[in-house]
Amino acid sequence: MSGVKPFFLTGANAKIKVNGRTLAYCTNLSYSVKVEHATPTVLGMYEASSVEPIGYTVTGQFSVIRYIADVANGVAGKNPNGVRNHGNGIGNWGESGVSIANLADGRAYENLKPSKLHTATTFDLEVIQKTPTGSIAAAKIRDVRITQADFKLEKKSAATQTFNFTALYADEDSFLADFSGTSQKFQ
Repeated sequence: MSGVKPFFLTGANAKIKVNGRTLAYCTNLSYSVKVEHATPTVLGMYEASSVEPIGYTVTGQFSVIRYIADVANGVAGKNPNGVRNHGNGIGNWGESGVSIANLADGRAYENLKPSKLHTATTFDLEVIQKTPTGSIAAAKIRDVRITQADFKLEKKSAATQTFNFTALYADEDSFLADFSGTSQKFQ
């Protein structure tokens, strides 16, 4: 198999994109799509006659390799390609003046600020896979809200930050999770 380029999704080449803008390199990403079911019963029957879907949820976590603010001072006075000098912590995901990009209307960072939770917005996560001919979208998780953030710094390794999330939809390269109705969706 020498000379054959890999054709499978690899974590080493995955990036996390938030609302179309590259945020960080992905070290770990996992998510679950759960479809809740119920077995309705009819009066007088002891067994269920069907299994019916009643809800759809997406939960998961992803980790990003953290870099520091003022990174140019540690790298010969110049920022590495694609790296902003303010760092890539969630506090920079849209706060004015230090934003990585205009992410989620500039309020993605409010997902973890107690005084701002009422104005926090959802955002989209995209996993982009590098291929021999360019890159393709492998998965897109839409309308994400952060539910937990963990920071880990260990000796002889890069700092990572792990985020748990809940979301409305998960799309993959093989399917699109489309909206099921009209009554609850905000337009």
